[in-house]
Amino acid sequence: MKTPALGLFLLFATLAHAAQPDKIASPDPNDAAAAKFLPTSDFETGMTFSEVQAIIARKYADWRKTENRKAVNPKPGAESSTFINSIELDAPRSPGQSFISNIYRFHFTSPLSGSTLYGITRDVKFSHLPKDRIAAWEWAKTLNSYWGEPYVAAGPDQNNVINATFFFNDAGIATARGESFCITIFSKIYAMTQNAGDNAKGIIGEIEREGCHFLVQADATVGQGDLLVRTLSRRTDIHAYARDMYARVSRGDR
Repeated sequence: MKTPALGLFLLFATLAHAAQPDKIASPDPNDAAAAKFLPTSDFETGMTFSEVQAIIARKYADWRKTENRKAVNPKPGAESSTFINSIELDAPRSPGQSFISNIYRFHFTSPLSGSTLYGITRDVKFSHLPKDRIAAWEWAKTLNSYWGEPYVAAGPDQNNVINATFFFNDAGIATARGESFCITIFSKIYAMTQNAGDNAKGIIGEIEREGCHFLVQADATVGQGDLLVRTLSRRTDIHAYARDMYARVSRGDR
């Protein structure tokens, strides 16, 4: 299906002439467009597991919570153990709501790295009513208002998915475009997990040197009228994930 989104990312180039934020901004709770699809500012990477649990208990007690565990290889002579590596929150359903599903996923490092929050994902499926959806141009404009021009923008693909990806260094400053390492970082980290941490120190060094510490990634599925059917938004501390992966594979974990 052809869609006006074919020219969507020309909008990013146009908006980029405005002053771009240097730091990683959190969505404004009063921003109606951001509230529809971006992760809330209630949660930030680097929070401890107990801090996340306290916020869930205080503000999301009526959401369905699912905890997933992962094994940690023990030290010689110690008993095996597990840790909660992710939590999923599924918003309660109510008549007249604008979404079919609204799900948060939180990912934590292992106890070897302090059990801190390194990944936040929000997955929203909108209702079939046009009034409940967000336009593709508004999605792009909202992303630009917080993080400027994407490091990479692509789409739509054969499934009508559009994507915008942003990278920031350890100070939260947007990574310069035109460098290729941040594009290939995912395959390098995957290779690290499959090869028991081979060259993990080198990859971590590259992350630090090239400024790919933090990732903000937004995917959206475009439907009729250039209105979004589904959005998937992520904030990830790649450096924390890679360091924890190295710690785990060094112990024989995957």
